[in-house]
Amino acid sequence: MTDEPRFGACKESDETWTIFDRRTGEIAEQSGLILTRLKRNVVLGLIHILEQIEDAPKRIH
Repeated sequence: MTDEPRFGACKESDETWTIFDRRTGEIAEQSGLILTRLKRNVVLGLIHILEQIEDAPKRIH
């Protein structure tokens, strides 16, 4: 396990932001939502939530 954050963000030419998965290099997707064309003020919050989901213990039902 690494301490490096899994998710990052990059600014697009249209001034929106895209969240990407550092492990795969692909645009991040959560629950069917593709995390692109986002406003700057929501990106950090979303990355924080994604990191919490990633770090949460997994349960088998």
